Amino acid sequence: MAVPKLFFGVALAIAAAAVTPERASAANVTEVGTGRSDLAVFLLEGSIVGGETLALGGLVSKLPPGKAAAIILNSPGGNLAEGLSLGRFFHRARIATFVLGYGGSCASACALAFLGGRGQDGNPSRIKMVGGNLGFHQARRVRTAEDSAKKYTVADMERELFNTRRMAYSIIEYLTDIGERMSFLHLMLISPSAEMTFLSSEDALTYGIHVMDERNEQITNSTNIRARVGTR
Repeated sequence: MAVPKLFFGVALAIAAAAVTPERASAANVTEVGTGRSDLAVFLLEGSIVGGETLALGGLVSKLPPGKAAAIILNSPGGNLAEGLSLGRFFHRARIATFVLGYGGSCASACALAFLGGRGQDGNPSRIKMVGGNLGFHQARRVRTAEDSAKKYTVADMERELFNTRRMAYSIIEYLTDIGERMSFLHLMLISPSAEMTFLSSEDALTYGIHVMDERNEQITNSTNIRARVGTR
């Protein structure tokens, strides 16, 4: 499936999703209209807390096998394991991913899931809208009040170090599973967990991410740009 062919059916869905009030609670996965019978578009909006992959799978299971699918992402992130699960599902089910434009955002665990986007031909199909924000940072383990007040022993510190290494390995394993370059690790490592590195539209193209201006549906395909940059 050619990348531009998919874009036009999603533009109206993105415009409609942008006027929907942002949900600060757990993510909600819904199908949005496109006016096309050969394309299904879904919207994931809200924090990723777990169960989103199953919810999306339930909707996708109702589609004919040959029908193209895409998902618009608008999420601050959340549960890392669920984000990786979503990305693997996008990859296996050949679902193209879009970052919501008009001020939308896909960050942290959502950004990792976004990388799994694939078209019907199996090639990467990840689209950042010009007015959308795509953010990466170091993963972190959520600590409870009890954790913060705890006096850590040597064994506790070794366990924390092990958990940190295991988290890093899970991300590396994920990038390998979806056939992605390890260059995205750099984007995660340059920002501590309390901060965020937002990828500009210009830089997104060099990372193999297509860019679309939602105002005029102008598409910039990253394929040739990535190939040219990668040969340097």
